[in-house]
Amino acid sequence: MGSLLETPLPRLLVRLHRDGFCGRLTVSRQAVERHFEWRAGRPVSVESRIPNESLCEILVRAGSIEPALGARVHETVRSRGCTELLALAGLGAVAPRALLLALAEQLRRTLLACLRGRSGDYRLEPHDAVRAAPTLPFDLLSVLLEGVSAVWQTHEVLVELGERATHHPTLAPGFEGAWLPREGPIRELLAQLDGQSPAFALLQRPAAPECAAAFWLLEELGALTHAEQPTAAQAEGAASAAAPRIEIILQAPEARAATTTKADARPASGTASAARSKAEALRREILDLHARLRELPLWGLLGLARDANGAEVRRAYLSAAKRLHPDRVGQLGLLDVKEAANEVFAEIARAHEVLCDPEQRKQYEETLGDASLADAERVAEAEASFVRGDHLMRAGNFRGALEYLERAVALWPDEADYQAALGWALHRKLPSESERGFVHLERALGLGTEQAVWWLRASVVARELGRAERAAELAARARALDPDVKA
Repeated sequence: MGSLLETPLPRLLVRLHRDGFCGRLTVSRQAVERHFEWRAGRPVSVESRIPNESLCEILVRAGSIEPALGARVHETVRSRGCTELLALAGLGAVAPRALLLALAEQLRRTLLACLRGRSGDYRLEPHDAVRAAPTLPFDLLSVLLEGVSAVWQTHEVLVELGERATHHPTLAPGFEGAWLPREGPIRELLAQLDGQSPAFALLQRPAAPECAAAFWLLEELGALTHAEQPTAAQAEGAASAAAPRIEIILQAPEARAATTTKADARPASGTASAARSKAEALRREILDLHARLRELPLWGLLGLARDANGAEVRRAYLSAAKRLHPDRVGQLGLLDVKEAANEVFAEIARAHEVLCDPEQRKQYEETLGDASLADAERVAEAEASFVRGDHLMRAGNFRGALEYLERAVALWPDEADYQAALGWALHRKLPSESERGFVHLERALGLGTEQAVWWLRASVVARELGRAERAAELAARARALDPDVKA
């Protein structure tokens, strides 16, 4: 238990994010409690009795459900003592995507309401997550930026900085800041964080009221370094004094074998070939499991029947651990799939834990009957993959975007934006796969998208494939939707 007067809520939220907190945060203010569930440093759901923070209220206002259905949900919550989410899922009347967006809006709305006040108490109840929560289209840092901007004044940020207010801040190497606006005063502030001006001078400029919150968040996240003296005099020599670039090349065991003497190489060739074949088979297994990670039930992930007993689960887990442990993957030189292997092995470890515990297993099997929640999880993961892929595409990294966009399409193939983005990435990457890309673009158009840019991009691909007539049709449709559209 703690006081929000001693630990301001914005600082508490940043620390929970930074520390990867998993558990329950309760914020109490004026006899009103709001309960936030956290996973891996981010809030994933909230329980609130405030009317305008109700999930049903948000869905009604968005036109996703009728007011009468909202009343039925509230009656179910009162009679059964369950959450709004479970009541909605039980009725099965809300599309998963609408439910997902409503959950994200509920979190945003409730957090902003909490940030508007300064008094109150908080309580933390850490625990290990029994199951993964949906990844919502919700950015905690963006909400914090919005909330802190509305509440804290520039002089309060300077007080929080203490003696560092007179130091000269610089952005730490590797900082990305995807949660910050792409243009405007805050981006101008980022350009000025070059170690030549003290913090108080930067924040007292005309744009400071809008930038103070961003500066404070950067400080709390450890994205700033501070020097007592300006670095302008050192800037000229910085380039010449830059550290040399070092490239580290990791060799798999079979690759090291290839560097032996010619006398040793010939007898070892059969062994190296077998090792490569084994590594490739493991690569395929990892990628296949990763692609189906959210579709397979826990026993299916271990290759077991649903009624497998504890001893069978343990044996299957040990067998999987020998093959799929990330360290084993690294030893075989499969560095390109190590991240996927980490996710697969984490889920395998969870399968072992849940299926060997009778109570956890019972809870898990009960959730499988709830198709709406399962769909919501798939949509959540698909949306998260799409957002990451879209960011990479905007940065011109079409090849890097493919992994995420293909994942989004695999999880939710009926979303036009996912299909269209994948199609465009396939066309733009090198080497290009325009034919395959055009198939996905056509699927997106067939799903009824009204976004003119996708019609125009499909026209571009059709023209490059030599399909002039189809290209003209698509371009005409794009211009009808938006005369000023650009690919």
